[in-house]
Amino acid sequence: MHRKTEDRLKIFSTASLIKRFNEGCPLDEIYNKGIKCYDVLLDLIENPKVAKEISEFIKIPSEKIKMAAIGIVNLLLCNKMNNPFLSLGLSNHATDNETRKRWKRLLMIYHPDRLFSQKTYEDMAKKINQAYREIEELEVKNFHYEKVKENQKEKVIKKREKYFSVKTNTNKYFISIFNHRYLKYLPAFILVIVISIAIFTIALFIIIHKIEINNSDITQPKTEIKIPANMGAQFRF
Repeated sequence: MHRKTEDRLKIFSTASLIKRFNEGCPLDEIYNKGIKCYDVLLDLIENPKVAKEISEFIKIPSEKIKMAAIGIVNLLLCNKMNNPFLSLGLSNHATDNETRKRWKRLLMIYHPDRLFSQKTYEDMAKKINQAYREIEELEVKNFHYEKVKENQKEKVIKKREKYFSVKTNTNKYFISIFNHRYLKYLPAFILVIVISIAIFTIALFIIIHKIEINNSDITQPKTEIKIPANMGAQFRF
């Protein structure tokens, strides 16, 4: 049921596109809507029943609908951007399988052997093959680009792993040496540090105390004792 509803919506969209095409709509509108309706457009060209169904919907003769479908497909095939994906009615993210299927189907429609003495179909077939080759080349380039990018990423990861591995091994080496050779001297080392800190603290305290005493001596005022002049006469015999 869902599939039938989806197919009906595609047919209605294609009918709307054909109507707009006959009215002379802009190319960009044809490009955008043409990709979405491409399969139905090919059905129109191949199957008269589809053309008849759309004809009843938009009240346009079946032959005229078919000619409009061929015109839209040709416009996409010879698009002004020379986009190979657009030429085959595909999005830029189409898979290899989708590209191959579309290429084969278009060749079946435009193959020169089906319509003798039609040079236009021969040119179209060449255009279809050219677009398919360009897509293949782009895919190969993208594959190599992704491969190079992946290799560079792997090199960076390996370099980081190597750096951290060396650093970890070095730390382990020094820790191992310390544990095996110097662990027995640890209590004595701690005692020396404690005694040194105590001596330094005592010496600092003594120095500060002396500085405070000197400062107090300097700042304390000196008092002079005056002896009266007549006091010496009392001690005479």
